[in-house]
Amino acid sequence: MNDELTTYFMKHFDTLSHIFLLLGFVVGIIGILKMRYEVTSQFLIILALAVFYLLWGVVYHDRKKDLTLKLFLEYFLLASIATVVGFLVFLR
Repeated sequence: MNDELTTYFMKHFDTLSHIFLLLGFVVGIIGILKMRYEVTSQFLIILALAVFYLLWGVVYHDRKKDLTLKLFLEYFLLASIATVVGFLVFLR
């Protein structure tokens, strides 16, 4: 049973990984909408989403064995931009 599950997961790794990413963002969006009157909480959710995105990218590409410094910096840059925009929108 374990071998079948492992084989299935590895065969569908890309699809399952991207579904996990999408679900994480959906949970974050729901959190932002539920905290619509608490700007500090909204910013913290944006920060958590940025960290989630960065960690997801590192783990995803590490598992695929194609993680490079350039790729890490791309994920870091996008997460940083999202954090700065979140700061400017929600805390200013």
